[in-house]
Amino acid sequence: MTFEFLDIISALLQTVVLGLLLFLTIRLLLRNKESVTVVFMCFCFALCFFSDLYWVVYDILRPDTRMPFAANEFGEAGLLLMIAATLNSAVPHGSRVALKQTMGAVIFGACNVALWIAWSGEWVQDILIGLVVTWLIYSAVCSLKVTRVLSKFEWILLGVYCALLIAGQTLTFVFDDPVKSAIDTGCYVLLILGIVYFLIKLCISFCKREPSKKLTSIIISAMVWDSVCLYMSADMMYRIFLNVETVLFVLMYLAVRKVASES
Repeated sequence: MTFEFLDIISALLQTVVLGLLLFLTIRLLLRNKESVTVVFMCFCFALCFFSDLYWVVYDILRPDTRMPFAANEFGEAGLLLMIAATLNSAVPHGSRVALKQTMGAVIFGACNVALWIAWSGEWVQDILIGLVVTWLIYSAVCSLKVTRVLSKFEWILLGVYCALLIAGQTLTFVFDDPVKSAIDTGCYVLLILGIVYFLIKLCISFCKREPSKKLTSIIISAMVWDSVCLYMSADMMYRIFLNVETVLFVLMYLAVRKVASES
């Protein structure tokens, strides 16, 4: 079973799940017509559904061919913007709610863009997507600040953690194998631990029956981290993070449904 076939299976599974979530979200919207958050989530699932469908069809028709900057990229940018809009409508905040965190989000986003350009050499595409990703990261950190998900120590730890990740990815350009492979493995460990951390936070919040806004903030922040993971991974690790994203979409629907029921 080839890597390409496994990629298609993972994307196809996500497409099916998104199709079901889109159907459920439309039903939810009919019952909560005044919920802006549900509207944004509906657009979110629709964009991701058609973007994945485009990718699957392209990979079947043109296997082993690099996809250019095309419709799915615009769909992906739209998806990230809709995730940010969903979060911002569910957890409103002011522009000055998290000044220190905002600076960290901008720096982290810029570092990611620099890495993407170094990997692909596609300046225009990477800068455009990078601006969208940075806005999503900013939205996530503001929601985490408003809902008080992280303590002061955890914010510092998150900043150090992101710095280590960027430093590790940068060092892969400096060293050759086997040192490069060891550093790359270390970066994957950091990425996985980040996902595990947010999932633990989510489980604790569920057990404590905390407010829906806090749950939504944690889930979408986990999605933001998973998006970073996807951009920094390949082959088997990419498929793992893609499947994690599928699960997070389901959790996102459940959280937003709870937000809509409480509004």
